[in-house]
Amino acid sequence: GAPVYRLGPGPAVLNLTYTGNETIATIQNVISVIEGKEEPDRYVILGNHRDAWTFGAADPNSGTAALLELAQRLSKLQNKGWRPRRTIILCNWDAEEYGLIGSTEWVEENRAMLTSRTVAYLNVDVGVSGSGVDASATPQLDELLKQASKKVQNPDNGTESLYDLWMASDSSLIGRLGGGGSDYSAFVQHIGIPSVDMAIGIRSLPQLV
Repeated sequence: GAPVYRLGPGPAVLNLTYTGNETIATIQNVISVIEGKEEPDRYVILGNHRDAWTFGAADPNSGTAALLELAQRLSKLQNKGWRPRRTIILCNWDAEEYGLIGSTEWVEENRAMLTSRTVAYLNVDVGVSGSGVDASATPQLDELLKQASKKVQNPDNGTESLYDLWMASDSSLIGRLGGGGSDYSAFVQHIGIPSVDMAIGIRSLPQLV
């Protein structure tokens, strides 16, 4: 059963010993660039981190799987001669769980270029978990999120759109990005880039925890 904790009466003295390993290590972001055809100097950036506290089934591996699948599909389109209108940058961040280090260092290193050229940053951390649709954004992208979700089929119901699933969810309102929750933080708080963080729960799959 669940552990039982009892407090008091005091006073009491607690001796706590912590044994840790302070190690300096090298981290590596993986960045892929698909140059745009009409506006190559305008960037749409998609990102997800790959390090995890434990096994990472939902956070971040469900998001990593989505990013890799997207990369594969874009590669197939490229092989057929397709190029996007604007440059697409796919980012797989390292050391997110250690204080958003990978994404923050990259943003700081490329601050001037990203500030002048980035249209939007799309973040997927926990890509699949729970049920329904959950999305947070800066206000500039609210309407874009709604319109885009109307063009995507609900994976559980072919007669509905993702927007329909979203509106039926407990989290039908668009949240606001803030704090240090994920890799959007440097884009939003350091250089003021319009950003989105999103997740979906699919009923036909077991919940990932």
